Amino acid sequence: MDRILEWYGADNYHARLETVRRFWTGEGRHLVSLSTTQHNYRQTFDDETMLREAPHQLQYMAGLPGLNLPAFLADFGTISTARYWGGTPRFDSTGDNIFLDPVTDRLDDALARTPLPVDQPDLDAARGLRLFHRLCESLQTDCLWLRTPDMQGPLNTAGMILNQEELFVNLHLQPADVHRFLDNVTSFLIDYATFLRNGAQGRICGNIWPYTFLPADLGVSLTEDMMPLLSAELYAEFALPTLKRLAGELGSLLIHCCGEWGRHARTLAESGVPVCGAEYHYPWTTVKELLPLTETGTVLIPMIKPDKQDRFTGIVDYYRYLLKEFGNDVRFWFCLFEDVPGALAFAREWDASQPS
Repeated sequence: MDRILEWYGADNYHARLETVRRFWTGEGRHLVSLSTTQHNYRQTFDDETMLREAPHQLQYMAGLPGLNLPAFLADFGTISTARYWGGTPRFDSTGDNIFLDPVTDRLDDALARTPLPVDQPDLDAARGLRLFHRLCESLQTDCLWLRTPDMQGPLNTAGMILNQEELFVNLHLQPADVHRFLDNVTSFLIDYATFLRNGAQGRICGNIWPYTFLPADLGVSLTEDMMPLLSAELYAEFALPTLKRLAGELGSLLIHCCGEWGRHARTLAESGVPVCGAEYHYPWTTVKELLPLTETGTVLIPMIKPDKQDRFTGIVDYYRYLLKEFGNDVRFWFCLFEDVPGALAFAREWDASQPS
């Protein structure tokens, strides 16, 4: 028996999937989804532990309120794309955070390098697909989705392959070579995402973060954390051509950036790049700064850093403010963890507001 449909209920599963698809095409003002830290296997780096804990987490999440669809999280850290250029991962002094040292300190060396194939068996895309298929087989399901190994955007990936200072200096000194390098990286990212889509038979629902649900036929989720480090002019010159290529091949973009990036909203809105969703973190970036994007149909995915502000008591308080002040004009996807104060009640309210 299909365990996913047993846990989630066939009618509920298909109804929620249809709700998601309608939402991304413009129907509805907001969604609420809940995640859990119960049976956590995020960045455990042990395949058997991931496969043991994932079914328990899926079954647990099936009982939570909100729009929660079943997905396996192939999270091996925020280094997956750059590893294909030869970087060696290591952990920081805490033993908890994985990162890559730059592969090279020279732009000419970065340009000369060819990444390993996207189907390299010992790297993250192939590993994630193997685990996904093993889990589908054990659960006897074709209703499970995959959150892919991390998808950093072109500038982010480039900044892990090439020393970031070298990258930034050469935005000014050797811009043509940087464009060539970014074009190479973008070509790889298109191949990487396509390999994952094909390998999962299209059942890709996003990146390792945020925990929204974006079916692959509607777009691709990626991280653009270089935005806070660049002026609007430099971002337009070096990032927008890569984003246009990605969108042309992979569909609308769902962008994560957790820093101060409001100055890029108008640049993105006027670029013609389709941005279906954008995550931001208050107080570094605000809704008002992102209104140019929302006017083009972008859904906002708000987060908050409570200890960097004193206006709101927490994230649910912030969400209620957003619905009151902007809910008629801006569309939101609210991602919460169940153990956040007020999260369960907030998700139940959303459930109660949906047609039965």
